[in-house]
Amino acid sequence: MKDKSSDKADSGFDIVGLGKTAEAIPKEVYIEASRGLIDTFSKIVAPITETTSGIGRYIRQKFDNMVEVEKALAAFTIQNAVEKAKRSGNILIPKHTKSFITSFEEASKETNPILHEMWENIIANQITDSNFHPRYVNILSTLSADEADLLMQLNTVDNLGEGFSVYFGSPRDGFDYFLLKCRDKILHKWSYSCNILLDSGLAEVLAPTDEIYEKQNNVTIIYLTSSGKRFLDAVTINSHSASNSIGN
Repeated sequence: MKDKSSDKADSGFDIVGLGKTAEAIPKEVYIEASRGLIDTFSKIVAPITETTSGIGRYIRQKFDNMVEVEKALAAFTIQNAVEKAKRSGNILIPKHTKSFITSFEEASKETNPILHEMWENIIANQITDSNFHPRYVNILSTLSADEADLLMQLNTVDNLGEGFSVYFGSPRDGFDYFLLKCRDKILHKWSYSCNILLDSGLAEVLAPTDEIYEKQNNVTIIYLTSSGKRFLDAVTINSHSASNSIGN
């Protein structure tokens, strides 16, 4: 016979329509959501809110207004973020309350594993005051899983190798393929995600060596800017590895 609390957790999941996200999140977290996750959440955020009641009440109100699955995701995210923050140093009150609230609200709705962990990491950085700027929250909220995946594949300029030059002007479109490093033989299809990373300042392009690539292929090199590197450090807690291969 199916447990009623499990039914209720599943019901909350269906209401939000999120699909089967977080299979990484233990099932008991969803069950606990139907049994009174509010008390658990209050304990989890205590290290953040214990020195000021104002932000504590604000966070609690936001949490109370969430449906069950959002509460489960929010609590799970905050718990992991606090644990990561403790490993990095002392827990601090977030300097930017609005950014913090937005972060855990976004995390409560995000079911893509890559993006969800990025929200978790950006929360951890906010409560240790490291590698964080309020604009990072806005940037992350505009990225899809495709942009996040691509961003983590990009190299910085010093890791591109030799054989590139700068463009005259600032080209932003018209490319058919891109490279991750100079003289790569694998051409990756240019996509709208590339444009988004360029528009956000997280990535930029360089001209590849002419004699290797056919001009009609419209090939460019896309790389991680210094701003992109700082953003990536904030949302991955320095777990960025440029050696990974491009996903589908």
